[in-house]
Amino acid sequence: MLDPLRLIAGVSYDWLKYPANFRFAPLAPDEATTDQWSPKVGLIWTPFPRTTLRGAYSRSLGGASLDQSFQLEPSQVAGFNQAWRSIIPEAVAGANAAAEFESGNVLLEHTFPTRTYVGLGGEILRSSVDRLVGAFETTEPQVGQFPLPPFIVQSGLEERLDYEERTVALSVNQLLGQGWGLGARYRLSEARFESEFPSVPPSATLGGGVQRERDESALLHQVSLDVRYAHRCGFFSQVNAVWFLQDNDGYAAPLPGDEFWQFNGFVGYRFPRRQAEVRVGVLNLTDQDYRLNPLNLVSGLPRERTFAASFRFSF
Repeated sequence: MLDPLRLIAGVSYDWLKYPANFRFAPLAPDEATTDQWSPKVGLIWTPFPRTTLRGAYSRSLGGASLDQSFQLEPSQVAGFNQAWRSIIPEAVAGANAAAEFESGNVLLEHTFPTRTYVGLGGEILRSSVDRLVGAFETTEPQVGQFPLPPFIVQSGLEERLDYEERTVALSVNQLLGQGWGLGARYRLSEARFESEFPSVPPSATLGGGVQRERDESALLHQVSLDVRYAHRCGFFSQVNAVWFLQDNDGYAAPLPGDEFWQFNGFVGYRFPRRQAEVRVGVLNLTDQDYRLNPLNLVSGLPRERTFAASFRFSF
């Protein structure tokens, strides 16, 4: 639009026809359809040579099976991810079909003359889905001249799921001398999950750990510290320390949080022109296990000391 301002806009339309319930037995033979128009907007504004502000908003519609793992549209808007297999953690609610996704992001980045790089940003992720969960219903026994026992019939219960995670993050990176760098990042995320069976009366008795309503939340603090070194010959190394602290609330049975550190180390070599890279390292050097509530979205962490090796090349 202007020299320091770039705008991105788009829209996608999705139409899905899928089985009404093919995951939660007893399965249903019916089919369901849904459609959605999904706008995507973003901006990249550079008001000063060392300052950049990026923002994005996007909506999308999840698939039903294999199509959850690929897409045709771009995976990012203004540098922020807008491609999701699922936002509601599947470890919490299982896999879903035709889930609605909504994301909003903002990030302010500034570079100081001292070769210090600072970033401050926030993110809101939302997802909702209506699904059918298989169930069995019993009829009332019939009394009279020819009494009949109760019958068990196949049925299903409608369930409404809503999820939201709000995140703020601050990062600082500093170049030191020739090839040395330090980095620190703090991330705070609050996730909230709600589910309800609207057709089940409050007086109903549910078994098997099923709850008519759930309203659960988790607050997660993350700190990441890095020391990096890269030599002009191609050799590089990195030592990383991460800290987690989590508190949970709203669970029928108290769910304790966890607090722990993990340490990782890598060494590697980059070939000329970065055409290939070899890297080896050890994850979780102190062999620290953990018990994190999966309600917060985090990258998978090793539960024991793990050796890792990778080879990447470009052509």
